[in-house]
Amino acid sequence: MKTAKKEFENLVYQGMKSYGLDELSSRLLAILHSEPDPLTLEELSTMTGYSFSAVSAAMKLLSGINLVEKTKKAGSKKLYFSVQRDMLTMTIDAIKSKNEFMVSPALKDLPAIIERCKKNRAEDSEEMLKLIEDYYQQMISLDLIFKNLVEFTEKIQNEVNEK
Repeated sequence: MKTAKKEFENLVYQGMKSYGLDELSSRLLAILHSEPDPLTLEELSTMTGYSFSAVSAAMKLLSGINLVEKTKKAGSKKLYFSVQRDMLTMTIDAIKSKNEFMVSPALKDLPAIIERCKKNRAEDSEEMLKLIEDYYQQMISLDLIFKNLVEFTEKIQNEVNEK
């Protein structure tokens, strides 16, 4: 019979896989969610059965996209990793990140690209212009959706925290 911890780890693992994360990253996040204290790369390597270098690379990626936090303990050179356990905060951060790195640059750069395309007299410029303008309209819509979603999620988070 599975323990509650293993069942929980598997549930988190499946959830992370559904976001498109690879096997190792999903496994690491599942372990970190089920452990009360931060873990070292060595501990994570042992727990997953993956090499130290594979775990290190995965943790670098996960910390780069703000899914894990790394810290050092006083008097130790080792890095310790933990995960954001507040799913509402994690969701808000993910939405803000998607907006910052995908939507905002598109909204900034696309108007100039559209203008250059309008000035181009190439045979396929009308089709290209339509594709770019459609993409721009989608980015405008996503910007609005993301901003409303963050606002709505923060409102729910405040209500939950007040209880």
